[in-house]
Amino acid sequence: MTDTPTDPDTKHTTPNLVEDPDPTPTTLPAVLAATTKGATPMAVESTPATELGFSYEYGVDVYIPTGALATEGKWQPVRFASAINPTVATKEVDAATYDDHGADHPTKTGETPQLDFYVQMHRLADGKFLPEVEALLAATRPDALGNKASIKVRYYDKPVTGTPNPDEAYELTATVSSFARAQTGNSDIAGWNFTLKGQGPRRKIANPATSAAV
Repeated sequence: MTDTPTDPDTKHTTPNLVEDPDPTPTTLPAVLAATTKGATPMAVESTPATELGFSYEYGVDVYIPTGALATEGKWQPVRFASAINPTVATKEVDAATYDDHGADHPTKTGETPQLDFYVQMHRLADGKFLPEVEALLAATRPDALGNKASIKVRYYDKPVTGTPNPDEAYELTATVSSFARAQTGNSDIAGWNFTLKGQGPRRKIANPATSAAV
């Protein structure tokens, strides 16, 4: 017969403790059971089929007037372009009140768009450059002041294949703020870096690219 151990402090007998070989609870806690009972299994979101975008899938067009009226002209794609980089800086004012408890409350009041890009030099038979480049250079001449230094451009998503993003297309009236020769080495291919600074905000337009555009 096995003696029942005695608690030395209380002098009461205590039953032998048998360790449960499987400590896993057989029932869920009441709170957890209430939240899981009848719950619908969580759906696993799948990633749709995608295609990588490439840096060269972007286009810039220059509006070249062909008559005396502002509406008389045509959009000319900028050929042999590279490093097309539209940027937008937000104009903000601090609209903080006591409700912000001393923190800033920046509020957008406008934007400052800018467009930078490179164009490789290509000469025509008469010695001039491509018409879109001539239009850009004309806005940088010494006598190009006021509106003569302005140009209208548009830039947009232009995938080689597939559907262009309909929301990624903007038009901008800008001042040709600066240009510089891009290469000055002894055996480089010549070109220019242009910086266009927006006169007012961008204007959202329908994307002029098509799925067949290259």
